[in-house]
Amino acid sequence: MEVRNFKFSDLLIVYILILSIASCNSWVVNGEDTLDVIHYGAKGDGRTDDSKAFVEAFKALCRGRYGNTLVVPNGRSFFVRPTLNFSGPCHSKNINIKIMGNILAPKRSDWGRECSLYWIHFFNIHGLILDGSGVINGNGEDWWSKALQFDKCDGLQITGLTHINGPGPHIAVTDSQDITISHIHINSPKESHNTDGIDLTRAIRVNVHDIPIRSGDDCIAIKGGSQFVNVSQVTCGPGHGISVGSLGGHGSPEFVEHLRIKNCTFNGGDSAVKIKTWPGGKGYAKDIIFEDIILYQTNYPVYIDQHYMKTPEQHQAVKISNIKFSNIHGTCIDENAIVLDCAKIGCYDITLNQIKITSINRKKPASVKCKNVHGTATNIISPKGSCVNH
Repeated sequence: MEVRNFKFSDLLIVYILILSIASCNSWVVNGEDTLDVIHYGAKGDGRTDDSKAFVEAFKALCRGRYGNTLVVPNGRSFFVRPTLNFSGPCHSKNINIKIMGNILAPKRSDWGRECSLYWIHFFNIHGLILDGSGVINGNGEDWWSKALQFDKCDGLQITGLTHINGPGPHIAVTDSQDITISHIHINSPKESHNTDGIDLTRAIRVNVHDIPIRSGDDCIAIKGGSQFVNVSQVTCGPGHGISVGSLGGHGSPEFVEHLRIKNCTFNGGDSAVKIKTWPGGKGYAKDIIFEDIILYQTNYPVYIDQHYMKTPEQHQAVKISNIKFSNIHGTCIDENAIVLDCAKIGCYDITLNQIKITSINRKKPASVKCKNVHGTATNIISPKGSCVNH
């Protein structure tokens, strides 16, 4: 039997092989350790349930042993079931999930009798970056819960992705701060039910910009507890526009303040810029600016609705003050150009400035309708008239 003397180079090769086996779930890309869901058992064939593989890959990512980037590779479709939970805190302060392929939700007929609140749920992950060029398909054609839910995810960044057919709100962010959502695409049919594009609840210091949103409900909904929210370069339509609220449901105390919605375009839809509150609610909505707005055949372009869902007046209401509608131009479907329907307690410090909205319906020219509104109206080219009390 021949015994071979190993050279140093042979031992080095063996060592490298052993090291490769020990870290078989980690790859080095551009000098950084990167995890791939394929190496945790995901098939990516659009049929096999890859949920377990995603969970195991995220656990490894969260532990921080193989770097801070998890890749969902291009050219594959990954079928995952609700609720897919990704929970922190994580060892790494910055977690990057890079979606290059497609992530697919089950159809309603494949879901069985389970009833999950969310499809994919991110919880308590600080510094999360969700990006890539892939598609998140909520498969919501025949059932409509939240698609992506982010709770307590401070420093969240979402960019580059395409979100289609959400089973409810496409992206929902709650109890989080220092958020950026930009350069994504959201697309659901006009007839889809409750498919908000982006929902923000108790979200602080948020920047949303450069996003086209097509949905069956609110393009963006800014809900109770949200502060210092900036929205710009967003195109909405179809859908219900950018809404503040609804606030004060079931008599609850809610507030929003320091909101800036600027340089946005609305193509069709049931409304454009809107504040909506329930009669009987408590709290306030203040320091809100809607500015540099372009309208194309949009219903209810400028709207304050304090009798949400046509609910009758009650003895208390959410207080609305320091609201500015400025430089708003374009066309509406019929006469409802400016509707400010405030509760008996009144809306105060309401500013209308530089507005030109014309109706495409010659039989129903654009009009202004106000109730219990106090403030100023200047440079109103169209619609004619003013019902703001100085």
